[in-house]
Amino acid sequence: MTPEHGTKLTTQWSPEAADLPALIVHRACGMQTGPHLLITGGVHGDEYEGPTAATQFFEALDPAKLTGTVTALPVVNVAAWHARQRCTPIDGGNLNRAFPGNPDGGPTEKLAAAVFATFVRPADAVIDLHSGGVAIMHLPMVGVPGTDDRAAAVIAAFDHRFYQWRMPDVTGVLSKEAHRVGKIAIGLEWGGGGLLDLDGVTSLVDSLARTLNVLGMGDGGFNPPTLSGTSPLPPLAGDYQASPAAGIWQSAVELEMKVSAGQTLGHLTNPLSGQSIEVKAECGGIIAALPHLAWVPAGAPLTYIG
Repeated sequence: MTPEHGTKLTTQWSPEAADLPALIVHRACGMQTGPHLLITGGVHGDEYEGPTAATQFFEALDPAKLTGTVTALPVVNVAAWHARQRCTPIDGGNLNRAFPGNPDGGPTEKLAAAVFATFVRPADAVIDLHSGGVAIMHLPMVGVPGTDDRAAAVIAAFDHRFYQWRMPDVTGVLSKEAHRVGKIAIGLEWGGGGLLDLDGVTSLVDSLARTLNVLGMGDGGFNPPTLSGTSPLPPLAGDYQASPAAGIWQSAVELEMKVSAGQTLGHLTNPLSGQSIEVKAECGGIIAALPHLAWVPAGAPLTYIG
């Protein structure tokens, strides 16, 4: 699975989990030894910017101008990808709540354990690419699940359209668990809605290219646009606000709008019962995510207020 110095290789790797398909693994080995960067996408099977950016980045990467190793897993949850679903279809597990996994658990837990042991633990830095999937649209956000000065330097290499994200402390998230075991761990969101934002893909590829220099891995043959000054966007904390009921969502707010606690976000209407529920903001901040689909199940993410 490890190519010779100055070359790159694409292989298949089969997780030790029943009925789960093999992953595509891209790996580039630079001319000199150095840091090992792991890039992951498709941890959720209905997210498209991350897998596309990881693939394009690897295709353009020149290992002769690289120091260290880059491993890219464009689609980590291949079963969910084939099903075009967020979660693993065989057991309904959310892979991004299952790390570092359990080799004796169900299929999703086994996949998490195998990926964590095989790819996360040998890496020095992990960048996990996400979007809102089919159900959610997200502002660009990049952050670290904790405090890490090393990660702060990597985040500064990302496009200034990214809000710097103070990620919530959620057990089982890939970047959270990678951070817990000492890795430089970055998580991000861009777009969603089951769409592919090509501008977002370009931004991600350019940001990953700048990351190489920050990590001391050379330029990889890239020449991304230089960032000037500091990001004008405020840092975001917060978490998702869940839908109090199932219904058709009629939003009264838009992405990037500032709201106050108690402000009306929108209404949930159930045509079968004739009931309509007014939903108010549980806290103040910036609207960083909203539903893309009209029908929202009870308990599903309704908004992210940063």
